[in-house]
Amino acid sequence: MTALYDDPNNAEGITYGKRWLRHEWRQMVEEQATDNAETQKLVMALHGGGIETGTSEIALATAGYHPATLATTGDGYGLHDLWLFEGLLPSGNGDLHVTASHYDEAIATKIVENAQRCISLHGCTDAQANGRIQLGGLDEELRDIVLDELDAVGIPAEVSTNPMLDGRHPDNIANKTRIGGCAQLEMGTSFRRSLFQINTRPRRKNTTNAQFWLLVEALRKSMRRVQVVP
Repeated sequence: MTALYDDPNNAEGITYGKRWLRHEWRQMVEEQATDNAETQKLVMALHGGGIETGTSEIALATAGYHPATLATTGDGYGLHDLWLFEGLLPSGNGDLHVTASHYDEAIATKIVENAQRCISLHGCTDAQANGRIQLGGLDEELRDIVLDELDAVGIPAEVSTNPMLDGRHPDNIANKTRIGGCAQLEMGTSFRRSLFQINTRPRRKNTTNAQFWLLVEALRKSMRRVQVVP
C-alpha cells in the first residue's frame, strides 16, 4: 500500500478511495473493566469498488449500514467498525490490488489492531471458489460460526484448503486483531454478481436483492454470536 500511495499515477478520489469508521469507545460505569464490546468488531473489504466487485456493498451492510443510503440497520444486531479500500477506475482496477499479507495501510492497521473480531471480505474466481464461499482466517471460532450461519440459509460454503485462499498467513492484515485472527470469506465472481440486479459500480448499491440480504443477515448473526474477550 505504501508503494501504491507513492505512485504518482494513483490519486485518492480519482483512482482509489478509502472509507472507514471506528466507533467511539466508551466506558460508562466505574466497575466496567473493558471498552464497549460492540465497537470491538470490524468488517473489512480490502479490495472494494472495482477491484473485487461487490465486496464494498457487502461490507457496508454487514457492518450495519445500507450500501446506498448509509442508513443504520434496525435488526438489533448492532453496528461494527468498517474499512473499505475501493478502486474507482472505469477499468483496470486489478492494478490496485495489494495482497492482504502486504497490506501496510496505516489507518487500516490501527483499526484492526484495536478490534477483537474481524470479518474480511474478498473476491476470487469461480474456478477458485468451486461453487462455494471459501472460508478461512485464523479466528477459527468465528470462521466456524460463519459456516454454520451460511449453511442455515442454504448458501454453499466450506473451509478452504487452498493456501492461496485460506487467509491463514500471519501477515494477513485482518489477522492482526487483538486475538490474532479473522474470519475471511473468498466469494466467486458469479456468486457476487448474483447479489445485485444491476452489477455496475454506480448501480450495485441501489439494486441489492434478496440473496444479498440473506448473506448479510447470516454474517451479521455470526458477528452477534461471537464473543469478545473481557
